[in-house]
Amino acid sequence: MSRALHIGAFAVATVAATVVAGWWTIPLLAAAWVRALPRTSAWACAVGAALGWALLLGWDATHGPVGTVARRLGPVFLLPGWGFVGLTLLFAALLAASAAVVARGGSHPVTQTTSPSRQRT
Repeated sequence: MSRALHIGAFAVATVAATVVAGWWTIPLLAAAWVRALPRTSAWACAVGAALGWALLLGWDATHGPVGTVARRLGPVFLLPGWGFVGLTLLFAALLAASAAVVARGGSHPVTQTTSPSRQRT
């Protein structure tokens, strides 16, 4: 599966999971995704999650006052309105990437090696 297809599929899954169960499903989805498709990178999950939320924000912008919300909440974070939108997308990306890294790290056993100079004789 190509990288663009991985990202697009994860974006669609992110939209569906967010609509059905909320934002907290993004890390669960990313962890399951990298376990099921081990060649998927944490970066692809991050971009897919951000793209999925961008699609949700775009949909909401056509049906609701996203611009007004962004202009009002941006200053809370000392950001302009577009900065708040960027922060929202960054949040989704970081949720997905961190869960993917943790899930991937759990699939490989950690081995400890001792250098020859530290071996007991």
